[in-house]
Amino acid sequence: MMLKKKKVTILKDKLINVFMKNGKKFTGEKILLKSSKLLQQLSKKKNLNTVKLAIINTTSVFKLNEQVMKKGKRKSKKITPSFIVKDSLRILTALKSIQASAKKNKNSMNFHKNLVKEVLASASLKSQSIEQKAKLQNQILLNKRYLSRFKW
Repeated sequence: MMLKKKKVTILKDKLINVFMKNGKKFTGEKILLKSSKLLQQLSKKKNLNTVKLAIINTTSVFKLNEQVMKKGKRKSKKITPSFIVKDSLRILTALKSIQASAKKNKNSMNFHKNLVKEVLASASLKSQSIEQKAKLQNQILLNKRYLSRFKW
């Protein structure tokens, strides 16, 4: 029972850290509270299960690293794919992608309403963040030659 409470607090802390603005944790807590209340009203499932399902669905195995190469006055970007090894980093990248896709939907609604819609959509496999994940995985798997340099 104690281990389950510890995992819940870790997930809560990660959510607050992702939603934090300008280093103010109170803002992240306020966004989390408003969105969890709205999620509870809209969904029949428990909030934690819905959020976990959304995180699992948007979690990616790959990420793209960009390096800026300078030669004199010219700049070029070198993009290399890499694996995300740790589960905690996978969770953070999934949360950041959910947050980014919620920020993109700039309708007349507040951020927490967009966030709840995105979480519900990603829990049902219909969100923009899942489409971005699939596009990224297809792009990386087409360029498999870069994966041969990865050190296991």
